[in-house]
Amino acid sequence: MRKRVLFKIVAPFAVALAAASCEGDEGNTCGGPTPEERARNQAVFDALAPSCQGCHVTGARGYFASIEAFESLVVYNPAEVVPGKPDASELIRLLEGKGTRAFKQMPIAGPPFAEIAASGSTKMTMAQIRAWVTNLESRASDPLPSIEAHRITRLSAEEVGRALYQQLGLTDDDFYLPASSYGIPHKTSQNDDRYPFTSADSIPAPYENLPVERFAALGGGSAPNQMKADGSVSPSFLGTITQVSQRWCALALDKAGNTALLPAGASAQTGSADAASVKAVIRFWYLHFHAVAATDADVDRVFSTVFVPLEMEKDARNAYIGTCSYFIRHPDWIFY
Repeated sequence: MRKRVLFKIVAPFAVALAAASCEGDEGNTCGGPTPEERARNQAVFDALAPSCQGCHVTGARGYFASIEAFESLVVYNPAEVVPGKPDASELIRLLEGKGTRAFKQMPIAGPPFAEIAASGSTKMTMAQIRAWVTNLESRASDPLPSIEAHRITRLSAEEVGRALYQQLGLTDDDFYLPASSYGIPHKTSQNDDRYPFTSADSIPAPYENLPVERFAALGGGSAPNQMKADGSVSPSFLGTITQVSQRWCALALDKAGNTALLPAGASAQTGSADAASVKAVIRFWYLHFHAVAATDADVDRVFSTVFVPLEMEKDARNAYIGTCSYFIRHPDWIFY
């Protein structure tokens, strides 16, 4: 059983949004954008989205997952946009095919956005986007932390994989077969229906890209792919952890000789008619997944609101799979 603290305090502080350097009536330099600023940002988002969303809607580079993501990761990120200075903004340089970092242009294939815009195929011209940057107001944040604010951190993609392997009694052998390409060792998926995920940096390296994309959706980073890890609880993370937890719980329960999930004598065929046996499993899973001793009320609640309704939908096995997934998708598992 993996022992861990439910809510690990990463740092006993967070950046304060309202403090001395942010107070006053001279503009809205703190907090979120004004409605007028949001409208201008939204116009740029809508103009760029058709060219950018294909690669930047999920994972660590999900800049176009939402207007909030666009503002947080691009608009008010000085590494990408310098308010008032279009020529100093990497976003502008990328759109014009003059990028100074890993990529020289966006989109990375075909003509850069500036050429597409010049042909009249976009909702906004480069001159309009440059004017937007020129008139953009910077966002200030107080450099001094608040000692009263607390933060929690979710499991990283790597930690999700390690924890699930250990807690569900699964290994790489349940998902991959040895393979090679030009003499270089790889691992190839047995069946993507099992929802494998792995880092592109793993050794042996994955042969297919779908497990890598799933890893990225969980926020995993990659040095060769130049992807920064994403520690947020993004929509892509939540959607992927839901699918993975359900499928992997089923694999673990069906795996011959696997004793990781069910205590000695327990069976996935035992239904709510034997409430005591089911509740014993639920009590065990509280310790197994959340590292806490459940109260009788905790066990009764999960039994009546999670296990029984799922059993009524289909059968006992379905209820065990859903209840196992419930414990993995719970904040007490995702956060530590």
